[in-house]
Amino acid sequence: MKRTVLIPTDFTIESLNLLKYAAQSAESESINLVLAHGLHLSDSIFDLLFFSRTETVEKLLNEDFEAAGKILRNKYASRINSFRIEIFSGFTQSAFQNFLSGNRVTEILLPKTYSFKAVTQRSFDLAPFARASKYPVKEVDWQAIPNAPEKNKLAEVFLI
Repeated sequence: MKRTVLIPTDFTIESLNLLKYAAQSAESESINLVLAHGLHLSDSIFDLLFFSRTETVEKLLNEDFEAAGKILRNKYASRINSFRIEIFSGFTQSAFQNFLSGNRVTEILLPKTYSFKAVTQRSFDLAPFARASKYPVKEVDWQAIPNAPEKNKLAEVFLI
């Protein structure tokens, strides 16, 4: 059975450190990576009728994040079997459990010291849901470089 790792993201380059860690820790096996972002849906019927997860993800992505993700996927191509970005929009723990089950997640990676930034006003952190889940959670610590001129720039991928 292949490992499927859920990695919460806020679409910053720094949050890709978990992807890098997951790829480096998968030495002889290939893994499936699911980057997830928590987003409350609009209450507008019009918005819900025309809601598209693909379009929503495209609006949240930025060029540097996409480029950094591509670099990491190419660097660890032999270790990454699949890679996708998903939106979790539920409110309850059981909805999150179903989300994990539907994505065939086997483990979750969370940052130990990094706190996620809200991308939009409707964004929320998935860490509380992840910690309360029945899935194995591994907290990863990385040392951020304070006052790095490359902060949230593409070059940050090569620093840590």
